[in-house]
Amino acid sequence: MALKDKIKSLRKSKGLTQSQLGKLINKSSQVISNWERGYTSSINQDDIKNLANALSVSASDLLEDIDFTNDKKEVEEKKPADLEKFLNQSEIMFDGEVMKLSEENRQEIRDALEFIFYKAKKKNKRKK
Repeated sequence: MALKDKIKSLRKSKGLTQSQLGKLINKSSQVISNWERGYTSSINQDDIKNLANALSVSASDLLEDIDFTNDKKEVEEKKPADLEKFLNQSEIMFDGEVMKLSEENRQEIRDALEFIFYKAKKKNKRKK
């Protein structure tokens, strides 16, 4: 079983929402969502302990029978190799929903990122 599936299963068996679990361990619901979707390649030791406590299981029970190699492979498959590859996808996942990207959407994203990169470059030049 993948860790993401175990977290989700235990959370649901406790009747907790992602937001409620997040509050119990001082994490946002987005972090919990990323863990449950396998978007986070690793979870640190303190978070594992906090998760286990919040879900009323031991850390060893939480990690028992977990296939970590499978989790890592899934994360790598979801990450695009580069920005252009990402922008050439017709669908993307955003905030838990699948969105179709038109050419206009892709160009808007390119323009926004170009602006952000330019702004960061300008800011970094001022620091030197």
